Amino acid sequence: MEIQKGPSGVARQLSKDEVGQQARVLLNQFIQDRMASEETEEQAVHMEDLQDPGTPTGPPLEYVREIGRALRCIGDELDRNEQIQNLCDQVNPSANHETFFNVANSFFADGVYNWGRVGCLFYFAYKMAVKALSKINLIRSIVNWVVNFITDYVASWIIERGGWDAIIEYFGTPQNQFYGIVGVGLGVCAGLYLWKTLK
Repeated sequence: MEIQKGPSGVARQLSKDEVGQQARVLLNQFIQDRMASEETEEQAVHMEDLQDPGTPTGPPLEYVREIGRALRCIGDELDRNEQIQNLCDQVNPSANHETFFNVANSFFADGVYNWGRVGCLFYFAYKMAVKALSKINLIRSIVNWVVNFITDYVASWIIERGGWDAIIEYFGTPQNQFYGIVGVGLGVCAGLYLWKTLK
């Protein structure tokens, strides 16, 4: 369990809301880093563009750079994954909240949670943000939907793993295991999403 020291110096477990707030920081950084790596002037998005002023960010993350690096590695692998590219191409960023929920839910529909699938969720949000560059309020909504999904459905799993820092250990797994986890998850989510939308 992830334990944080409170203002009195007493250790305590993070809440689901705090994990969600930390997810916002990590997701905003993920979106900003990926857009910056594409280095086009029209894709410049700043952290303050991605959230309303005064939005809570949760307790500070001790290894934020390492966590960001791990998420970037997942994103780099997903850049080459045809299934997620096809899924992202089919979803309009101005789709309603229910569509985003269905896609996010499809990543975890088989009940399996892992860092690769959390990374898929971040990557999906990034791809939608790229499509919505001229609509900052829409990008904020996408970020909020993903953060709410993580808070409601994934935060307990993240807490059980020991918090966001545990993603760093995930990269000690063999590369084939990573591909298998992400590949199966993407296959399941793409199939479920298409089945739900084409019914």
